[in-house]
Amino acid sequence: MPLQGFFIGMFLLSSISSSLAGNVGPNNAYYLVYDYHDDWQVFDEQYKAYVPYIRNEHKDYNSFSLFFDSENYRGYKLLYFSSKENYLFINASLQRKLPVDQWVVMDVDSLKEKYGKTKVFLTFYGNNTSVEAISVLVGNKVSKVEKSIQISDSLLTVIPRELTPFQDYLILSILFLAICYAFLYNIQPKAFDRYFSIKDLLTINLREDSLVINKPFDLANLLFVLNLSFTLSFIIMLVQNEETDLFSVSTILIESESLMGFFINFLELGIVVFFILIGKYIALAILTNLYRLENITNIHFFKVIQASSIFFLLLAIGLSFCSVSYPDVLRNAQEILFVPISFFFIVRLILIYFTINKLTPLKNLYLFSYLCIVELIPLIVGIRFAI
Repeated sequence: MPLQGFFIGMFLLSSISSSLAGNVGPNNAYYLVYDYHDDWQVFDEQYKAYVPYIRNEHKDYNSFSLFFDSENYRGYKLLYFSSKENYLFINASLQRKLPVDQWVVMDVDSLKEKYGKTKVFLTFYGNNTSVEAISVLVGNKVSKVEKSIQISDSLLTVIPRELTPFQDYLILSILFLAICYAFLYNIQPKAFDRYFSIKDLLTINLREDSLVINKPFDLANLLFVLNLSFTLSFIIMLVQNEETDLFSVSTILIESESLMGFFINFLELGIVVFFILIGKYIALAILTNLYRLENITNIHFFKVIQASSIFFLLLAIGLSFCSVSYPDVLRNAQEILFVPISFFFIVRLILIYFTINKLTPLKNLYLFSYLCIVELIPLIVGIRFAI
């Protein structure tokens, strides 16, 4: 009997201690919901990107960051405590000086309302700080009146995680693009095979009499250009959602965190890209007329659309996969995508050079001058604005 009492007492003691360990914040007044201890990131000068914190490699750092998604913790509190003096930056903007050895409680819903986005980028900076000295937690206020909970089958039911508006938009836009590609494949199978054929892309024909090339403003060809525009819009929206303002497109997008708002921005951005591509054809037509190369305008434009359609379709598929399995890729998309996209444009420039050189007897100086104006300079300017 005494032995049985001993085990019962140990069980009750361990239950009480574990219960107290679960309370955090000022006066242990909050239940612990999530601890960001393992989610810290630091800016790596070598890679020019934020990378996960590693104690042995980043022990001398004094600036630590993390991505906070308020959509996952609505109604909760963000708790901060440190034995060192730090400064708080939100989305790279200095907010306040944080006290030493005091808890700071921030309302999660207020953060979302103030910054208008579900995701914010938090940075804690201090001269003598270390990541071990910082605690960032999500807590839920302990109710003053504790009620006993009756366990029932309904409480044991697995409830699907609620999707955010952007995740809903992502599913809708992928479905929209899939319908567009299926529609083009069914109404224009031959043109579809040409636009998405790598073999055809690398083939240079001395005589091109195809309607796909010679009639760029034919309805079928315009549909392929529009399809490419929506694919590019999808990629930009994916990157834009991770606080990366490519080409300052935020100035033309509506400020909305709803499903309809995201999808309207997607359609609006696709239409803008479509008119930019049409503008490129007009620019090609003007410049080829100045260089007396009218016969290469259509083939040049076709190769641009063909190469872009193949590359950006593969990129859209890859980013869609990363958005589900490797979200950190999208958080650093601006740095990660810089090299492959720049490489693609350079390869496309070389392909167009050999295509034009094969079709038209032209001095290399004139051809290089022409390609610098229509391909190389826009590439350099585009990279400058993207960065």
